[in-house]
Amino acid sequence: MRARLLEYLVCPLCRAPLTLDSGSNMDHPDAYVRSGELRCSSCADTYVVRDGIPRFPLATKTSARRAVLRTRQAYDFTWSHFGAAEIEDRWEKDSYAYMLLIPERFFLGSGKIGLDAGCGGGADLVRFWQRGVRVIGFDLSSGVDTIARTTEMPPHGELVQGDLYLLPFQESSFDFIYSFGVLHHLPDPASGLAALTRVLRPGAPIATYLYETFDGRSRLARTILRFVRQVRRVTACMPPRLLHLLCWSLVPFVWMLFAVPARLLLVFGGRLAGRLPFAHTLRWPVLAADLFDRFAPPVEHRFTEGAVRELYARCGLERVEVYRYRGWVSWGFKPVGPDSEGRQCPR
Repeated sequence: MRARLLEYLVCPLCRAPLTLDSGSNMDHPDAYVRSGELRCSSCADTYVVRDGIPRFPLATKTSARRAVLRTRQAYDFTWSHFGAAEIEDRWEKDSYAYMLLIPERFFLGSGKIGLDAGCGGGADLVRFWQRGVRVIGFDLSSGVDTIARTTEMPPHGELVQGDLYLLPFQESSFDFIYSFGVLHHLPDPASGLAALTRVLRPGAPIATYLYETFDGRSRLARTILRFVRQVRRVTACMPPRLLHLLCWSLVPFVWMLFAVPARLLLVFGGRLAGRLPFAHTLRWPVLAADLFDRFAPPVEHRFTEGAVRELYARCGLERVEVYRYRGWVSWGFKPVGPDSEGRQCPR
C-alpha cells in the first residue's frame, strides 16, 4: 500500500482514523509500505499490512458468519487455481460484455477514485487500471494476493482485503463503485448494498450485476435452473478440490452441448446463441472455472427486475436503470442533500 491510502481507511469496528506503524518514512504520499500495523486511534484495535495489502477481519457478529467463511474458502480456491490464468491468458469473460452496458462517464474523469467491491482475481480491476482509472480493489478472499503476484501494481491502484459487511473505508469516499457478481452471494444482499452506499459520495453511481430468476425464460430453462439449484445444495458443501475435479469432468459435455453450438450459431447469425449458457468461450480451463463458480458458493440469490429496483430503493438510491444481459446489469445514484446518507438503508 501507499501512504495516501490512509486517507480512505478507517477502523471497520468504530469508524475512527487509523495510524500506520511501518518502521519506514511515510512523509511522502507515494511511499510504499510492504508490511506494518494499522492502529485505530480510538479503540486501539490493530490490523496487519502484509505483502503491501491491508488485512481487515470478518464481521464476527453477523449470524451469517459460517456462510461467509465458506464463501471465502470457495473463492480462495478459485483464485489460487484460476486467477493468474484469467489475467495472463486473457480469458473471455461475460463481465466484459456487462461493462460495455455501463456508461463510461461513471468511471472516467480527472481526480475520480472508485471501488471494485469484490474484485476476485482481478480481471475487471486490471482492465480499469490499464485504462488509467484510479480504483481500489477490495475482496474477502486471497484473490487480492493473486492480483498482487500476477500484476505490477500501478500508481493509481491499491488492494485491500476484508468483509463487505465491515468496510474499512471513510463514508462518502468513492466517486463510483463497481460490484460484479458479488451481492447475490451474500447472505443478506440488502445489507451489503447498504454498506457500499454509505461509502459512496452523494451524487455518485454504483453499478452491479445480479443473477436473474428466469421467470421470463422458457419452461425448459426454468426446469434446468431448478435442477441446478438442487445440485448446488450438494456441491456447495463439497471440498473445493473434489468439486474442482468434478467440474473438469463435466467440461467436455458442456463444451459439446453449449459452447460449440453457440459458436456455430454465432457464425450463422443465430439469435439463439446469446441465450445459450457458456456461449462466451471454447476454452476448457475457462469452462472449468465457470462451472466451479456456479457450483461452489454456498449462497445464491436470484432477482426479478422488480426485486432489483426494490433492492436499490431500500438503500435510497435513485435514477435506477436495469438492463437484462444473462442477469441484471444495474446502476443507481446516491442522492444529494439531507437524505444522501441513505436513511432507508438497513443497518
